[in-house]
Amino acid sequence: MDRYRYFIFNQRNMVVLGLLQIAFSTVCVVSGFIDGVFRTESQLGKTRAPIWAGMVMGVPGVLALFSSQRKNPVLVNVLIVASIISCVAILIVIVYSSLTLNYGEEEELSSAPVHVIHTKFVLNKVVKGANVAMLAASVGSAFVLLVIAYLGCRSLPRCSCYDSVTGMVSEEP
Repeated sequence: MDRYRYFIFNQRNMVVLGLLQIAFSTVCVVSGFIDGVFRTESQLGKTRAPIWAGMVMGVPGVLALFSSQRKNPVLVNVLIVASIISCVAILIVIVYSSLTLNYGEEEELSSAPVHVIHTKFVLNKVVKGANVAMLAASVGSAFVLLVIAYLGCRSLPRCSCYDSVTGMVSEEP
């Protein structure tokens, strides 16, 4: 009977967390496009890692929105697995943005005209700003994903937080 018990799932929190996760992944994808467009030729810039990782980061947000509407344990299990995979993508974005902030493309512009030097300086600052935005979005996304995974784990029927007889939350620590 415990197997068929309807699990308790906090719908409002998952909607908010899903929307936050989608917003963070959008920031990562847009910043990745800015980084890719304005960065001059480099091996790290050719990977387009923030764009792909941002797309992977958005999957748990969409699944959180779906799971808040349909109380399905299989969907919640997929949400938890997607959250773990998305944490790996977040780690990739953090490493990428840290490397590009520390080892950015500093070009020798002594022979270039003044307007070219000024343009390159402004574009370099835009790319650094995009990398800072990616870093901030990744940290925020990691926090949101951990909360999503925690709420998903607590809502499953086989979670040890629930009494198997009554289906109620046990108050024991």
